[in-house]
Amino acid sequence: MSGEGQSVSFRRTSQTKESNDELLWKFQNLVYSSNKIMSHMKWYGKEYSVQLIEHGDEELQKWQQEDVAIKDSFQFYISVYESWGDDSNYYECHKTEGSFVSVAQKFALDYNLMYFPFGFPSEWIEQEIIDGEKNWNHFKVKADDKNIDRICDVWYNYSIIRISEDTDKHWNETKEQIKNLMNKEKCAITQ
Repeated sequence: MSGEGQSVSFRRTSQTKESNDELLWKFQNLVYSSNKIMSHMKWYGKEYSVQLIEHGDEELQKWQQEDVAIKDSFQFYISVYESWGDDSNYYECHKTEGSFVSVAQKFALDYNLMYFPFGFPSEWIEQEIIDGEKNWNHFKVKADDKNIDRICDVWYNYSIIRISEDTDKHWNETKEQIKNLMNKEKCAITQ
């Protein structure tokens, strides 16, 4: 049976004391003690069933490196069977006690981490009409942006509001805040 993966994203703060390896060990213990998470999770042994994907690991695939491109960022990743969709609340719902994401959110609070339930701010496309022509603007946040810490703060605040209010209504305001902070590298594509 094939499957998919689930991941949760974090960024270290100045108050984070434990190393990434220590954090992995603690998170593994939480995951392995959760019947909900383990119910559809693939088991590769205690050492490998929860994987640490961290910034700076050059052995990762390029797409994986992009997911943790920001300094001090990392993810925990698990493989799950296709059947996880039968109990998707066990993996994707912050309101379900003991779910993968609710465990991750509490873990972040306990260990002074920033928790990014939707990954890190990366890129988006916006449509704009100029002189009657459709233009597509591609915005991409660079990991080495001079304001990356402030961008992460804005994204973190948006993400936490989004999961607590279960709405996406603050997205446009958040995009504008990020655009005002980021080094502009906009590509206009006309159609």
